[in-house]
Amino acid sequence: MTQNVGMESQVTDEKRIVFLGDSITDEGTFIAFLDTCLQQHTPESNLTFINLGVSSETASGLTEPDHPFPRPCIHQRLERALQESKPNWVVLGYGMNDGIYSPFSIERFQAYQEGILEAISIIRQSGAKAIVMTPSPFDPESMNAEVLMPYGQEAYSYMAPYALYNNVLRSFANWILTLDQTADEVVNIYEPLLQNSEQERKMNPGYRSGDGIHPNSGGHWIIAKTLLSRLFHVTSEQIPDFVEQPDKSQLFQLILQRQMLLSSAWKEHVGHTNPNKAEALPLELALRKGEEITKQIRMIAAKL
Repeated sequence: MTQNVGMESQVTDEKRIVFLGDSITDEGTFIAFLDTCLQQHTPESNLTFINLGVSSETASGLTEPDHPFPRPCIHQRLERALQESKPNWVVLGYGMNDGIYSPFSIERFQAYQEGILEAISIIRQSGAKAIVMTPSPFDPESMNAEVLMPYGQEAYSYMAPYALYNNVLRSFANWILTLDQTADEVVNIYEPLLQNSEQERKMNPGYRSGDGIHPNSGGHWIIAKTLLSRLFHVTSEQIPDFVEQPDKSQLFQLILQRQMLLSSAWKEHVGHTNPNKAEALPLELALRKGEEITKQIRMIAAKL
């Protein structure tokens, strides 16, 4: 790992960094990778990562007709999330669900734009730094061909998506990249994820990057690596052992355990409209248990 100019202050200054997003954020693997990398190489790190991702969530407030429940929208909980978590930085990760897996529509695009811009405004008004990630790519080659729908269908969904839905996400990503004067930081995860899939398929035509919607662990490492570079001025040329063999890394497993404990507690404490509620401890109790895990993490990190 290479530490570039400006990295030390970004890591050692105390910061609460909240991640808001859909199921890709909710899963949290890229956040755990990011946390582990910083703990491993800078044990003096003074960062608190709070994963407030909610599965199925959008920034647009849209839902496809046959989705099993109305999709949650970040604007149903954003102000409470900010009030309760009191972040210094907020990382937004939306887009995959916002086109509701359908061909491009100017109305859906505008709903996505309005949702993202409003979120940026509210975050910045709260005093936090607004960081916006592009959506990740949709990868039809990682899906079974029979579920992919051609243009002209009456309805589409995550279970029966438009075959060329990635073109929609490319439009979303290109627009996000124009927000460098609106948000405090814009992070392009679309291109590195897409390039990785293309490179992998040159060696293995049957390569699957995940399930088409959610990236696999390799994709989560690419997201983490991109955030490390953009936000912390850290570059990592090699894939860490804890990414390739996560079960063998005690440090990573403890960080993942802490994240799962605290993410569930924070998510249910803030509240959300996804009917699938996480099993969670009361936040105060979860924070105490999290502190116990943090002590173990710091002991291990200090020995590395």
